This record gives sequence, structure tokens and C-alpha cells, in this order.
Amino acid sequence: MTELEKQLLSALEQLQQDYSKRLDEWENAFAEWQRMSGITQRENARLSEAVSSLSLQVQSLSDQVRRLSR
Repeated sequence: MTELEKQLLSALEQLQQDYSKRLDEWENAFAEWQRMSGITQRENARLSEAVSSLSLQVQSLSDQVRRLSR
């Protein structure tokens, strides 16, 4: 193997290591994003239920005020 071939092989191996490292980082970041997305979806669902409940309470109170003001 010539010196140039050795250098090219070394450069290729370094590129492969860098690629593998970046791929691992991206996979970890994606997994974290998926986890956070799931948490956000569950929290949004919980908040939506709370808003619906509060809306019903407001409507009930509004009806009571309307009846009392007659």
C-alpha cells in the first residue's frame, strides 16, 4: 500500500468515525425530541381538559347570574 493510499484510508476512517459520532448525536437528539413531544402532547391534553372543565363552570356561573338578575 502506497503512502497516499494509507493517507486516504486514514482520512476515510476518520470521516467514518465522525459520521458515526454525529449519527449517534442526532439519534439521541431525536429520541429526546420524541420524549419531549410526548410529554408536551400529554400536557396539552391535560390542559385542554382543564379548559373544557373551566368553560363549563363559567357557563354554569353565567347561567346562575342570569337567573339571579331576573
